[in-house]
Amino acid sequence: MFRFKATILAWMAVFLAVGGAGCGSGEPLDPDAKPHPDAGEHLDISIAFWDIGRAFEKNDAVLQKIESDFNISIKPVQVSYADYEEKFKIWAASGRFPDLFAHSLVSDSPGIYADWIKQRLIRPLPDDLTPYPNVYRVAQIPDTLALRRNKKLYMLPRIAYPTNDLWMLERVVFVRKDWMNKLGFSDPANFDEFSNMMKAFTNNDPDGNGQHDTVGLTAASLDYLSWVFSPTFPQFAASKWVQENNRWIPYYASPKMNAVAAQFRELYANGGLDPNFFLVKEADALERFTQGQAGALAYKATPQSLSKMVRMWDKYHPGKDFYDSVKILRLWPAEDGNRYYYVASTYWTESYFSAKVDDRKMDRILRLYDYLLSPEGKMLMKYGIEGKDYENRDGQIVITRPREETGEYVSLQKLYPSTEIFGNLASWGLEQSYRLDPINKDNYGEKNIRACLEEMRWLLNNARATPFMYSIISLSTDNKDKLSAAIHPMEDLTKAVLGSGDPVKLWQDNVKYYNQIGLPEAIREVNDKLAAR
Repeated sequence: MFRFKATILAWMAVFLAVGGAGCGSGEPLDPDAKPHPDAGEHLDISIAFWDIGRAFEKNDAVLQKIESDFNISIKPVQVSYADYEEKFKIWAASGRFPDLFAHSLVSDSPGIYADWIKQRLIRPLPDDLTPYPNVYRVAQIPDTLALRRNKKLYMLPRIAYPTNDLWMLERVVFVRKDWMNKLGFSDPANFDEFSNMMKAFTNNDPDGNGQHDTVGLTAASLDYLSWVFSPTFPQFAASKWVQENNRWIPYYASPKMNAVAAQFRELYANGGLDPNFFLVKEADALERFTQGQAGALAYKATPQSLSKMVRMWDKYHPGKDFYDSVKILRLWPAEDGNRYYYVASTYWTESYFSAKVDDRKMDRILRLYDYLLSPEGKMLMKYGIEGKDYENRDGQIVITRPREETGEYVSLQKLYPSTEIFGNLASWGLEQSYRLDPINKDNYGEKNIRACLEEMRWLLNNARATPFMYSIISLSTDNKDKLSAAIHPMEDLTKAVLGSGDPVKLWQDNVKYYNQIGLPEAIREVNDKLAAR
């Protein structure tokens, strides 16, 4: 696994560096290598990316620079998160893919990915990627290597974090420590203590207003809520396959799910969980917690999320510091004595290339990607145009953009709408938000970034990464693909929690159904393929 403590500590040293240029998802293969646009003849490149239709304007100086440097014209093809899956099915059937497009196949629909390769609808990357050193580096990440088919990459993963472990703050539980102190609670040492504390937050008037108007735990989504049960079953909370009895099985096939179902029902039945947990949206959950209507929140603790929560808190509690009242609850150890933190694949979504793209256009696309992945490209996407939007004074970045009436810098996306797309086209680069640089301090607040880094440091010293085998995620077999499309375990678990009768029996009824439609065959196929490898 690409998971080493020294690597994470090295990244934290980068995060703590103040003022210098952001290097994004890692240094290029050769630190001195720079992308060299091969101007060549002019090419039109069609790109489908979420909400791209509103991002390209003729007077956008960043768009003009990129189109000029690479001698291309970008032809945006609009898709949204609501319709992209259906649109691509139609385009696949009609052979009308854009030249370059974003999708989420290898994790969500590996069967479709395999079918598109068989039907020759998408083209692979060249075998030799050394002319594109930053693209080459992405291709060598172990998670990426696991995505090859016939020793070729038929897409380029869009890296979210450069190592699996940097996802660790994407699943946490916030808690009102002032409510804990008032009601006499210390950090829970097991689930029962946690459940009792949540029940007290609901019933014992923790805000002291004499009204029954609080709940214990709320969650920004069911996925975030699952992290509450990570000490009971870490792979459930991370939606991963788990090795039991010398074979790999999906988390929902594990007997450990019985304990999750029982605890989930207990938390709901005793009033410790928001009664509408299955309906609550992210914005509603944040409002409930920051307003003081909930004592705990299952969410994430990235710089972006923390700054959002602090702003909301300040609106409802002027003059009362967020960190005096709220902390991240460090969940109790699992049955093996270890605490765990959340991990995921380094990528989230992928770039695909139409089989109709010839070698000449593919080269131009990869040169563009190499630039966007380079330090130079990332500087443009984060700071804008040097000499106009910022100055580099002896290695220190000084922002020269105008400010809004609020005092914040005018956003790059407002000045150059194309940066919203180009900044995410080749890589999400989420690790950049942890850097203590001028833009991040202005956007997220130095105190919030340092709080994130401190929590990461604690987890590195006191917890372990949730075990998983990343190669299983993208593995395609007939029954595994069929199950992925046919079942929704988290929804089924929620129904068992809300239903009447024994939650364990209700959950086991779901597993029986999974067995009937191919679960044993899927497990056998996956383990056979792993053994063959």
